[in-house]
Amino acid sequence: FWEGLEKETPNNVTITSWLGDTNWSKESGKPAAHPNSRFCTPAGQCPIIDPAWEDPKGVPISAILFGGRRPQGVPLVYESFDWKHGVLIGGAMRSEATAAAEHRGKVIMHDPFAMRPFFGYNFGHYLQHWLSMEAR
Repeated sequence: FWEGLEKETPNNVTITSWLGDTNWSKESGKPAAHPNSRFCTPAGQCPIIDPAWEDPKGVPISAILFGGRRPQGVPLVYESFDWKHGVLIGGAMRSEATAAAEHRGKVIMHDPFAMRPFFGYNFGHYLQHWLSMEAR
């Protein structure tokens, strides 16, 4: 079942909502999925994944994309000059608040790497980690 794409669910299907309701239905008036949920699929199903993607030595990385929600005011896509500049750009990002953030509505706020709601440790250490990855 894909919420928003399918009108009905088969009678033999039971859906558990993100709130734990084990008998969710559209008639409940509540969404089955969290408002900030994302589409996920196994990486092995990606048709362009590097054949060595599970190699413990890693694979070459030619780009890292950070994506926040900015409906206006900045280019949709732009490229940094080098690794350090990319860390600066990522660290200085601003985004519109999402369902994962503590703010609601169309508030534009500082959102480093578009990951602000998920930082679990000192941001200075996080920046240092990104800077250190240039040498890897």
